[in-house]
Amino acid sequence: TSQARVTIFSFSETKKDESNSRESRQHGKHLTAIKTVTKEKRSMTMDSSLGTKEKVNDGNNTEHKKQNNVFTVNNANRKAAGCHWSAHLANQSYECNGVVNLENSPIPSLSQRQKRKTAQQNKYVAMDCEMVGVGYKGQDDMLARVSIVNKRGEVLLDKFVKPCEIVTDYRTSISGIRPHNIENGDDFHDVQDQVKKLIQGKILVGHGIAKDLAVLQIKHPYPLIRDTARYKPLCRLVANGRTPSLKCITHAILGLDIQSGEHNSIEDARAAMKIYNKLSFDWEKHFRKQKN
Repeated sequence: TSQARVTIFSFSETKKDESNSRESRQHGKHLTAIKTVTKEKRSMTMDSSLGTKEKVNDGNNTEHKKQNNVFTVNNANRKAAGCHWSAHLANQSYECNGVVNLENSPIPSLSQRQKRKTAQQNKYVAMDCEMVGVGYKGQDDMLARVSIVNKRGEVLLDKFVKPCEIVTDYRTSISGIRPHNIENGDDFHDVQDQVKKLIQGKILVGHGIAKDLAVLQIKHPYPLIRDTARYKPLCRLVANGRTPSLKCITHAILGLDIQSGEHNSIEDARAAMKIYNKLSFDWEKHFRKQKN
């Protein structure tokens, strides 16, 4: 009898376990179905949201076409701007998730950058003068020609100067000056004023520039002078510490030959500027070190 009771109890327990297992499987299937439906709903919600955004963007694009003073770009980079990049820069647009007023854009336009570059270049000028001899045996110098070029070598001024005294030595073999060049030249004081205006507040480049300023009777601040004849590292490199000629420096640094015959003040000014341009980084570094 006891064995029969145990058998009946075991059979009932087995039935209960099978029933519980069946209910668990059904409950799991139900949860899986609920998760699937939830994912589908989320997907539908995201699709509708994206569709709404696309409609908004289409509306913004339409508004952009109607208004010329706005420009729409997402993500501030060239790749995002695409074919509109040039217009984007030219109109000073700034990309920041939506429509932007071009007038308040912090990105400089191409024209603004060009203006800044030009302004930077205009801070530098190179000058050279040609002189004739006056006084006893032409020992004293008098201005006969002055030339000034900008950082790119473009001529800003080139004037022959009418002599204030009797010329006793034209020094033609060196200066290239002949009587007819200066007989109808400009008045000294007029040329002097023009030179002052051109070099005022600018870095003045030249070779033996102190002599040129003296013959022009002009003073220029020392911190604004870059003299190829006085730059010590250049003198040590080219002339073993002595003062080198412009011809020697130009050949050594630029590989160019100048002053093969009569001198030309435009050519000499350009050569001095080219030398400075090539050495400017180290030159300015050396100048700051000497100043400190």
